[in-house]
Amino acid sequence: MIEKVKEAVMGVADEDDWNFHLSLVVKYAKHLAKIEKVDLEIVEIAALLHDIGRIKFGSKDHELTGIPEAEKILKKLNYSEEIIEEVKHCIQSHRAGKDYPAKTKIAEIIRDADAISHFEIIPVLVQIGLGKYDGDIREAVKWVHAKIDRDWNNKMHLPESKKLVEEKYKAAKLLLEATEKCF
Repeated sequence: MIEKVKEAVMGVADEDDWNFHLSLVVKYAKHLAKIEKVDLEIVEIAALLHDIGRIKFGSKDHELTGIPEAEKILKKLNYSEEIIEEVKHCIQSHRAGKDYPAKTKIAEIIRDADAISHFEIIPVLVQIGLGKYDGDIREAVKWVHAKIDRDWNNKMHLPESKKLVEEKYKAAKLLLEATEKCF
């Protein structure tokens, strides 16, 4: 059934979203799930669906807009209400906002895996920043720097999460700080 969830997501996600974000979140979420000894199937489903709102409707409030979309997909595939509720909670809490804290181990895993994925794609984040700031490299670099600091300091809470990307975080910090000195 997970393949059907993946097909539903791939039906609306583009190749870049899959290659540069979703596949990484799934990879790290499954890794953390094994360490934390939680239900691998629910973790993978939540990882696949965590950004369905952003993919379909844009970034604004996608932790909320994704909930009904995920529910539709999972009900259509006859998932239990218990699994649907857990996945909805994971979607709602994956951005680590104060209003929607992660209340389950699976939600913590999805939140952390989402943050971890960003450390794999620093050049892609700079490109996204350039789009957000009309080609202004200074603003793009500052945005990426703030984003990875937020991910490191506010989103990732599981001890294993920081171990996985500590070297990448340090390298990204060095690169971004060196670039900012040029401004």
